[in-house]
Amino acid sequence: MKKIISVIIVAVIAITAIALTGMKSQGDIVIDAECSYLVDYDSGLVLVDKGSDIKRPIASMVKVMTLLLTFEAIDRGELNYDDLVVISHEAAAQIGSEMFLDEGASYSVSDIIKGVVTMSANDGSVALAERIAGSESAFVGLMNARAAELGMVGTLYANCSGLPSEGDQFSTAKDVTLVMMELTRHKKYYEYSGIWLEDYTHPSGRVTQLANTNKLIRHYKGCDSGKTGYTDSAKFCLTSSASRDGMRVVGTVMGADNSKARFRSMTNMFNYAFGSYKRELYLSAEKPLSVEVKVTGGKVDKIVPIIARDLALVVPKNAGNYVIKYDLLDSVKAPIAVGQKLGTVSVMDGEKVLYTVDVVSNELVKKASIWDIIDKIV
Repeated sequence: MKKIISVIIVAVIAITAIALTGMKSQGDIVIDAECSYLVDYDSGLVLVDKGSDIKRPIASMVKVMTLLLTFEAIDRGELNYDDLVVISHEAAAQIGSEMFLDEGASYSVSDIIKGVVTMSANDGSVALAERIAGSESAFVGLMNARAAELGMVGTLYANCSGLPSEGDQFSTAKDVTLVMMELTRHKKYYEYSGIWLEDYTHPSGRVTQLANTNKLIRHYKGCDSGKTGYTDSAKFCLTSSASRDGMRVVGTVMGADNSKARFRSMTNMFNYAFGSYKRELYLSAEKPLSVEVKVTGGKVDKIVPIIARDLALVVPKNAGNYVIKYDLLDSVKAPIAVGQKLGTVSVMDGEKVLYTVDVVSNELVKKASIWDIIDKIV
């Protein structure tokens, strides 16, 4: 099999020009924070970048990785939402933000996640870490290993809560956004992140209130997740995500002087994204493509492929014309599995590739038998 060198099909897609009066450039956005970063969730297109590679303490935004590892452990079957966690002395003794877990009492994993997500519970973070890895120190090893897998080159974790530590602990706005994007891929997470206020009854019958530290959950249309952070060295931080009209963005601000500044900065970045860009769907993963791939040695001579996921891109609302370009195998030998890669399709701006998805088989093609070959000849 060899790839077609030339473009098989170039379909011109004209994006209707929309005049956006007074559309701001990135430099016009008011960001009252030392570092900021905002990307489109689907494509990773960078919309805002201000000092995104600067290493800084990130306070409780560390818990984004703690939560990610928790959801991933659940996905692997190593942990269940209704599993009970016995609260250790170390967990109950945590200072700062907490959900006031009772030492020696048993709490469900789900309830502890709720406390970590909404009110940034340090005690809950340590309880989850101990349940998953046996100790907080062992869990920190998992955190750093996962960060390396994600390519978070500017990050080093020293604990699971973000409290000031004797060891170095830092990250960047880009890295925090990257791990936040991974967390938001877990649909179950949104069941917790959207909680604003909730009375929580402890096993002893004692009632405390869970209050979400991310004020944008209540005050910004489309914001459905996020994690705040504050220490004297980190100052005021926030990583958050919002979605409107099928377009989701994820961003981080670090080093704001006060709480209002971090929320105002994130609001300004969200407004810029939703006011200046739109999500354009070029090809749907639910529909067969208008191209064919030749099959050799199979029960059929050709297949009509699909794409592995929607070919969609966030583009400026006043954008011009883009094209889509197919780069497919000229033929593929049977057997062919469902989901087998057959090439790619890309959105192009001239010679620049803006976004690419895989083209895959939508059907199982078995090898032709001798009778199939005779039948074709006849």
